[in-house]
Formats: sequence, structure tokens, C-alpha cells
Amino acid sequence: MRTILSVILLLLLQLPGLSQTVVKGKVVDEQQQPVPYATVGWVDGSTGTATNEVGEFSLQAPALPQRMVVLSMGYGRAEAVVTTAQTPVHVVLKASAVALPEVTVRNPNKVAEELVMRAAAKLLRHQQDLYYGKAFYRQKTRQNGRYREFFDAFYDVKFSNRVIEGWDLGESRYAYVPGGFVFRNFSTIIRRVPVYSRHAFREKLLVPLGQDPTSNFRFTLRTILSEAGRETAVIDFAPRPEVHKPASSGTLYIDMKTAVVRRQEQALPLTSMITMKSNGDYQRLSDKFWLAAEFTPVGDSLSRLTSTRAEATIVMGRAGGQPDSTRISAYLFFYQYTGRLPGHAYEDVGRHSDDMEQVKAKAYNPQFWQQNEVLLASPVEQEVIRDFEGRNTFGKF
Repeated sequence: MRTILSVILLLLLQLPGLSQTVVKGKVVDEQQQPVPYATVGWVDGSTGTATNEVGEFSLQAPALPQRMVVLSMGYGRAEAVVTTAQTPVHVVLKASAVALPEVTVRNPNKVAEELVMRAAAKLLRHQQDLYYGKAFYRQKTRQNGRYREFFDAFYDVKFSNRVIEGWDLGESRYAYVPGGFVFRNFSTIIRRVPVYSRHAFREKLLVPLGQDPTSNFRFTLRTILSEAGRETAVIDFAPRPEVHKPASSGTLYIDMKTAVVRRQEQALPLTSMITMKSNGDYQRLSDKFWLAAEFTPVGDSLSRLTSTRAEATIVMGRAGGQPDSTRISAYLFFYQYTGRLPGHAYEDVGRHSDDMEQVKAKAYNPQFWQQNEVLLASPVEQEVIRDFEGRNTFGKF
């Protein structure tokens, strides 16, 4: 499992030449269902990307043939020799070897609790550690099947193993078509939802990692994944019935030997995190929110953030009308780790910050976005971008 998560950033950071070939394809599982956000790259680690939410990818190659490697949590490693860019590559991932908990360990739920407590203790011991890096952020909003909002930004980021502490905005672009919700600071959720709690009794939102996690959550060892001699426990968690604060539920992926957190998936109560303002005729019918964070190993058997994804769906309705569905998705990934860069303030970004206002202060630079190498390696969104460009919405407010 170390290989799966440690190569993500190496694959995302690339410096291709101008004459490179672009290889496109799709990653699916054994049931032919798309595998979103899988890592795709060449076996030498020189160039790579991630699939989008429907498993598609676009990858640059200095020359062909090349051997491609595809990795994703919960699946075995897949490789394919690519000889041409004329035909899309179709990659099928097989599920990782799975060991049933009752066969491999005694009292599996006790093992899950102990692993969670070890992981939380390690995070708390290093809560003062700070990291710095360069990150790319993309946000999309789709109302009733049509895209209405699109937001890209590059940031220089200061972060801990708990939250993003601050960031400085670099180049950015924003497109908006009037109608529906406007999410002025959705990135706050990605920045501010903590990986762990320092003092659960002070937190407005309870998460499973922190001091005395078993007092607020129940943990169940679902299965154990085995890959290249490394075992990862898949642990489901849910708040205890007596907990009345807003609390997340979901799944943790923790290394059985080192207690390093590999991945954290959480379903969260959306209404506890954002305020929704709408026409008085409309009422909220339902909402759901999902957040996933990926981590890669770093010194002293720790892990640091590599990427975060968030998806939310809000359904509104009014008497006699059809339901109005809005889906927003956001993705942040680090394409380079750095030290603290001179001349950067790494401003603390509070929960009331306004992404749109920050972007308005930046002139839209089409040439930058057409030639940026990190963007060319990001998940495929060209049809969405062309749609917004065709409506001349970038850089207009």
C-alpha cells in the first residue's frame, strides 16, 4: 500500500516538452464501472495524472511505446504497454486481495479501536508540525445536469496534519452562468474540516480521530487489504447514538503495522457547515455531502495530505414545481512540496472568506491556462471548459 499512496505526487508533478503525445483513456473495475481519481502515470514516474469522476484521463508521453501504471486504493496495481495515441486506453483494475477480519484477527472491532487510537495519538504528537506546498484547486457546480459555475486556482499553501492553515492565491479563473446557487466559499469546507480533533468537547463538528475517539464513535473492522506485503485495515465508523453534536460517519484506511492514516472518507451533515439562502418559495428537500482525503507517508511513520475531494448535492423544491438539483464538486491536490517560500504571507483564510471576491481582483490570463503543464495533467474537463469558453463567461462577473 505504501507504493499506491507515495507515488501520487511524483506522478502529478511533470515537466513535459512541447512535442509530447497525448494519450487518453478510461479506468474501470471488473464490473466495468468507472474508477474515479485513480493515479495514472508512466512506470518511470516521470509524468502522471488522475482520472476524473467518470474514470477518464489524459496523459502526456514524451514518446511511445511506454509502460503505463494505474493505482487506486482498494485495487491491485495494473500495467499496460501503450504503443499508440490513436486508440483510447482501457484499463481494468482488479480488487485487492481481501482478508476477512474474523479469519485473520481475534476480536476485530477491538483491533480497529486500537489502530484508530494509535493513529490519533501519532497525529496529536505532531500537531505543531507545518508543511508547505503548491496546490491546484478545481470547483464545478452543475444545476439540473448543466454546468453553471467553474473555478480553477493555484495556491501556495501552509498546512499541518490537521487542517490547511493558510494560502496565497496565484493564477485563477472563474466562470459563471446566472441561475441557481452561487458557492462563494465552498473551499472553506476542504480547508477547515479537520483530519482530527484536538479537543472534542470544543469542536462544532466531531470527527473520528482525536483524543479518546471511542467515547464518541463506534469502529468496525470491515476488511484488510493486502498489497505488496503491506496490510491496510479498512475501518468503518459512525457516531454513537448518545452523541448529539454534528458528527461525521465514513471509513478510515490505516496501515496495520505503522498506524499511518492512508485515506479518510467522511459523510458530513451539510447544513451544519454552510448557510443556504434561496428564494422564499423554495424549500430544501434533501442534501448530502462527502469528503475524502488522501495521505502519503513522510518521516517518522507519519503521513501528510496529498489531495482532498468534496462532493455535495442539494435538492430544492416548491409547491407544484419540479425538484431543483444542484451538485457541486471540488478537488485540491498538491503537485509540489516546498519549504516556506520567501515573500509569502500564507494568509489565514477564515470560514467567511469569499473566493469570488479574491478571483475578481485577478485578471484572466487565457495564455497561462492554455499552456500550464500542471493543468494539462489534471483530470479531463476539456468539454466543460470549452462550453464555458463558448459562452464567453471566463473572467466576467
